[in-house]
Amino acid sequence: MRKQIFKAIAQRIAERVPDIKFIDLWNEHVVEVSSSVPWPLPAVFIEFEQYEVRQLSMWKREADIPVRLHIVTRAVPYTAGAADKRIDLALQYFDLIDRVNAAMQGLSGTGFAAFQLTASATNHNHGELMENIERWHTRATDATAERPHEKVFLTDMEIIDRV
Repeated sequence: MRKQIFKAIAQRIAERVPDIKFIDLWNEHVVEVSSSVPWPLPAVFIEFEQYEVRQLSMWKREADIPVRLHIVTRAVPYTAGAADKRIDLALQYFDLIDRVNAAMQGLSGTGFAAFQLTASATNHNHGELMENIERWHTRATDATAERPHEKVFLTDMEIIDRV
C-alpha cells in the first residue's frame, strides 16, 4: 500500500506544484542538517505514521493511513515585525503550503480513498529552515495477499453429504 501511495503523492505534487524541487521519503532530514542543506529547496518529505490494520475476507486488509507531508523551505529573515516591508516575502512559504494542500485535495488511487487534511503545524526550530507539517489521512485496502476465488460446483448429493 505504501509504495502506491508514496508514488501517487509524489507524482501529484510534482505535476501540480512545480515550485517543489525535491520529493522523498521522510527520514528526520531537518534534524540532521548542520550548515548546508544537501537537497534542493523547497522540498516535500513524505512520512507514513504507524497505523492499525483490519483483516477482511479473502486475506485482504484495510487500514486508515495517516501521512505527514514535511514541507521544507528556507526561512526569510526579517526583524521589523508585521509592519516590515519584507513581511510578504517572509510569509510566501504559507502560499506554497496552500498550493501543496490544493494538490493533495481529492487525491485517490487504486486501493486508497481520497485524502483528507486532518492537521497542520509550523516548526520554527531549524534556524535557516522552515518546516511545515501537513497531516493527511486516507483509507486503503491492500489486496496483495488476496487468495483467488475459485468456484466449486457440487451436485445435490455432495451438498447433502457435507451437511
